[in-house]
Amino acid sequence: MITGIPVLVKTLIVFFMVLALNRIRLKLSTSLFAGAVVLGVWTGMGPYPLAKSLASNLAGFDTVNLVVVVGLILVISRLLKDSGQLDRIVRRFGALSRDPRMVGAAMPALIGLLPMPGGALFSAPMVDTAFCETELSKEKKTVVNYWFRHIWEYWWPLYPGVILAVGLLQVEIWHFMAVMLPMTGVTVLAGIFFILRPMGITAGSGKTERNINALGNFLREIMPIIVVVAVIALMAVITMTLRIMGFNIALPGGTAILPGLLAALIWVVRSNRISLGHLWAAMTDREILPMILLVVSIMLFKGVMTDSHAVSHIRDELVSYRFPLIWIILLMPFLSGLVTGIAIGFVGTSFPLIIPLFPAGSPVEYLSYACLAYTFGYMGMMLSPVHLCFLVTKDYFRASLFRSYRPLALPVITVLASGWIYFLLLRHGVADFLL
Repeated sequence: MITGIPVLVKTLIVFFMVLALNRIRLKLSTSLFAGAVVLGVWTGMGPYPLAKSLASNLAGFDTVNLVVVVGLILVISRLLKDSGQLDRIVRRFGALSRDPRMVGAAMPALIGLLPMPGGALFSAPMVDTAFCETELSKEKKTVVNYWFRHIWEYWWPLYPGVILAVGLLQVEIWHFMAVMLPMTGVTVLAGIFFILRPMGITAGSGKTERNINALGNFLREIMPIIVVVAVIALMAVITMTLRIMGFNIALPGGTAILPGLLAALIWVVRSNRISLGHLWAAMTDREILPMILLVVSIMLFKGVMTDSHAVSHIRDELVSYRFPLIWIILLMPFLSGLVTGIAIGFVGTSFPLIIPLFPAGSPVEYLSYACLAYTFGYMGMMLSPVHLCFLVTKDYFRASLFRSYRPLALPVITVLASGWIYFLLLRHGVADFLL
C-alpha cells in the first residue's frame, strides 16, 4: 500500500479512474466495481475485510430494495411501450392542442414521465410531426425534444437516479420530491423562455377536442402514472397521521414507492390484457440486467467507502486543509454527469463521496445540499457528449452536434444560477414550508 497520500487524494484518483474506465467504453457497473476494489485495497482493507464488505452490501436490504424498485420500473416501461399505451398517450394529448410549440414540448415531456434508455428517440418522430409545417431548424428540433424530455428527472420517483439518490441520502422519498420539485418548474420556464418563445410560431389550424371526453381519454391513458403518485401521496398522509397519533413509523426511502409500482403494474397488465407470457418476457428482458448490475455496483462502491472509513478520513482532511466544501459538492457531480451522461451515473459515482460532507443540520439544510449537488450533476449530464438521448435525437434529425449545443447554453446557465439561489433560500429557511 502506498503511504503518505491523503485519503482524499486516493479517493479522487479512484473517482477519476472510474470515469476514465467508463470513458474508454468499459461498462459503468464494471468500472465502479473495479473502483470499489482498488479503493478498499488502497485504504488498507485486507482481502477478508474487503470480501466481507462486498458480500454484506450485496445481500443488504438497501441493495435488494433498489434492485426490486428499478426492475419494476423498467418492466412497467417495457409493457407500456410494447402494448402501444405510450403511443395512445401521445395521440390523446395531441387532440387537446394545435399549437406546435406546445405539442412539440409536451410529447417528449409525456414520454419523459416513463424512463426508457434512449427514450428521446421515441418522442423525436412526434416532435418532427408537430413542427412539420414550420421551417424550424434541425438543431432547434433536437433541443426541443432533448430539453423537455428531461424536465422530470429531478424528482420523479420512477427514475432510477432519483430512487438511488433517496436511498443514498436516507430520507423519505416525499421529502426529496418536495424539495426538488421547484427545479422542474425552473427547467420548464427556461425552456419556454429561451427555446420555445424565440421560435415565434403561431398556432396551427384545425379544431381541438377540448371537451370532457377528450380529457377523460387522456387521463385514462396516463392512469399508471397517476396510480404511482396517488399511492405515494396516500402513504405520506398515512405516515403523517400516524406521527400525529404518536407512532413514529417511516418506510426506508426507496421502499415507499414499491406499493405504487405494484399497483401500476397490475393496472397496466389488466387494462392492456397482457398475457403471463408477455409479462414474463418483459421481466426477463436482457436490457434490464445492465441497469440492475449498475445499481448493485453502486451500492458496493458506497459500502466500501463506508467500511474502509474513507469518508471520515476525507472529512477530517478537508477540515484540516480548510478547502471549501461547497466546491467539492458542486464540481464532483457536475464532472461525473458530464463524463457518464446518465443520472444514475453521476449519483452513483459522486453522492457516496459528497453526502458525508453535508453539514449536520436541519432536514431542510441537509436536503438543500442534496438539491444543489443533484442540480449541478444533472446539468453536467445534460451537457454530456455521451448522453444517449442527446445522441439519438441528434442522429434522428441529422443535426450538427456543435450547433445543437448553442440553444442549450442559456437554459443550462439559468438552471444552474436558479439552483444556487434556491440553495441559499433553503439554507436560510425561506422554503421551510416545503417540509
